[in-house]
Amino acid sequence: MPFHNRMINMQTPGRVQAVCKFLLLGSYPVEKVKEFVQPNSAEKNQAQEVITLAKNGGLIRVDKQDIAHLNIPEEDVRDNKRFEHYLALKAFHNTDFIFGRFSAWVMSRSEKVINETKEELAERFFNEVTKKYQATNEFNKDNIIAWMTWANYFGLGHTMGTKFVTNPSRRIQRLLENDRELQRNEFISFKKFMKWLGENCPELDGGKLNLEFNEQFASQQLSFALSLGLRTLHDLKVITLKNTRDVEDIWYLQDIPLHEMPNQVTEIMVKG
Repeated sequence: MPFHNRMINMQTPGRVQAVCKFLLLGSYPVEKVKEFVQPNSAEKNQAQEVITLAKNGGLIRVDKQDIAHLNIPEEDVRDNKRFEHYLALKAFHNTDFIFGRFSAWVMSRSEKVINETKEELAERFFNEVTKKYQATNEFNKDNIIAWMTWANYFGLGHTMGTKFVTNPSRRIQRLLENDRELQRNEFISFKKFMKWLGENCPELDGGKLNLEFNEQFASQQLSFALSLGLRTLHDLKVITLKNTRDVEDIWYLQDIPLHEMPNQVTEIMVKG
């Protein structure tokens, strides 16, 4: 999960939000919160992991008397979309969390990631990335299972069997729903859109996390994941991609046979 470098799958988005919603009722002793998360169980290890994650992420605070308090605005807890948006800002805009770094690495890979096992992803992430920072493996296959749960929650793709299909269409769509910067219902340069995307999605093409792994971005060649995500949003009529002849600033999508949008794009319209 975003606030742990060693994620485990019991720390699910639903459980984390449930703890925060419970604390909307007031501040409670940690043991009371544990009982809420994991009732009728002598060992509260699952509940403790959820509380630890929420505490590390600054969602709750625990005082010296071991009393838990909600630490984020109430309106961001009550509304599911606002809660997700709040967590995404925490997860991806803090470069210290391996969650964001691993996400950016996965999103920059080609379609081969669809066929890679969790064990293969863990080994390759270590060899290509982790060795630069430390000698021990940061993510094992169990951590990657947890990552898939959260990546799905944040809209970076979906789990298919034991594999993860990268498609950040939902992530982009949710950000567009919260955005007040981009013009609506008129074409803007694709370059302007990519600048906005890089600032708002550090893990996607052009973002500060993604640039470490994305060798194609300098030549304006989009990753497989982002290409698929934009084509999906185009098909859903959330955006309209356009290629105008004689425009020099051309961006290149990954080819998808038979798709109505060619691999070149110069402009984009965000629907109202």
